[in-house]
Amino acid sequence: MPRVAVFPENRASLDNGPDMRLDWALLANAAEAPPNGLVYILGAGFDTLIRDQYPTPFGGVVVLRLQTTRLETERPHKVEVHCADEDGKPVLPQPIVLNLPARQVPPEYPHGWDLSASIVINLTTVPINRPGFYNFEIMIDDQQVRTLPFRAVKAAQVQTV
Repeated sequence: MPRVAVFPENRASLDNGPDMRLDWALLANAAEAPPNGLVYILGAGFDTLIRDQYPTPFGGVVVLRLQTTRLETERPHKVEVHCADEDGKPVLPQPIVLNLPARQVPPEYPHGWDLSASIVINLTTVPINRPGFYNFEIMIDDQQVRTLPFRAVKAAQVQTV
């Protein structure tokens, strides 16, 4: 009976991970993703929320860049964002769910080139009830793909280095 060797470059076909991939994700103060393919981001990459008093609104956004193959672009996908505090208690009453419809690939688009989609999720009104550690969990097609941790602190407690 022949033996089959699995080499690293073949592992992707055996992986049950999502067919839509998360290229990158970050927290920012504000962002915009117009149809030109660029993403305009202000105050990107923070991990500490500094407020004078709590409860307070989160006051920011999550920015995602998703990539799909040509075939997967023509299928619907689901993106979810969950938020929990350090005790695992949900911060959002329901996760934010984006149902992404199937897209048509432009005929002039190069074959073998992944298609990208940039998404800005407005979280400005998400309530942060107390100082502590929090996580935004990102799921694609029912599989967790990234955790964006952040801490919330009172302004007087922050030490600058």
